[in-house]
Parts: sequence; C-alpha cells; structure tokens
Amino acid sequence: MSQSAANMISYSDFLQKSTKPNIRPCLWKGKDINEFLYGTGSSLSEGRSAVSLINEDTGDAQGVSPNVNALVQVLKPGEHNEPHRHSNMAIFIVFQGEGYSIVEGEKYEWEKGDVFFAPAWLAHEHCNTSDNEDAILYTIQDVPSVSGMGAWFLEEPVGSGAKHVVSGTDKSDIIPDK
Repeated sequence: MSQSAANMISYSDFLQKSTKPNIRPCLWKGKDINEFLYGTGSSLSEGRSAVSLINEDTGDAQGVSPNVNALVQVLKPGEHNEPHRHSNMAIFIVFQGEGYSIVEGEKYEWEKGDVFFAPAWLAHEHCNTSDNEDAILYTIQDVPSVSGMGAWFLEEPVGSGAKHVVSGTDKSDIIPDK
C-alpha cells in the first residue's frame, strides 16, 4: 500500500460508513422557478438559460436524489442551440411551447405535454419554433450517478472535443474528437 490514498477499514466500519441518511421529499414551486429563471438567479445572459433543482440532502451530488438531477431550461422565441452531447442520458418534458429537437440526426417535433429522450452520448440540439413564446423544457438526467463513477463527459458544441467533468482530472480534461 505505497499509494498515499490507500487505506483499509473493517467490513463493519465499511457498512456503517456506507449507510446514507434518508433524503427528504422536496417541492419546487413554479413561481419560484420562474423567478429564478427570469429574475435574480437568471443565467439568460450566460448562454444556456436553465436552473438546476437541488435537494440539499444530496450534498455534493447536486441532485434531486443521490442519482438523479433535474433542470428547467428556457429557449427564447426562435432560439436554436448548438448540437452537443454528454455521457448522461436526458429525458425532456415539454412544459410550455413548441419546437423540435434533433437527436443523432433524427428530428423530433414537440409541443406542450410531450416527452422525449436523448440517450447518453448522442448528439442533440433544441429549437423553439415560436415567434413570441418561450419554450420551457424540464429535463431529468442521471448526472449524479455518471459523475460519481468519474464518467461524466460533455462536448459542447459537438466537434469541440469532449471535456471530462470530474475534478482532479486536469491531465485528461480535453479529449480530442477523432
């Protein structure tokens, strides 16, 4: 055990330390989400307009549960984001608006109430086709699980090279597109 991070503990200690506390239920009010999106917490000027919903009980997992995260994303009228991909899956629930998404070259037209899925590492992009109404997508992802395994990668936009989104991996941050 010459590595500085190496250690051993008894199996009973392992069981005790592996036990995690219960996660409390949470409610995120729509008016609070909208205020954050369009008000003081807004990232509308930073490119992607989105807010992540966080259950504080998940600690550094930053999820709604230890294994799942959720975000609410706004696409302004006529907005079309660049194709991107990531090593986590994404389930999109159309809360408001209409538009389309292209997932790995296939176009999916959507409107309020629709649900669509982008599997891990498939290129996808979203477009709001309205001239006057924001599109709002609720997105459910498995980022906490993927990140916890050290396997979370992003490529935004597609072709820019994958970025390993795990701290302490500065030597492998960018993986060139082949």
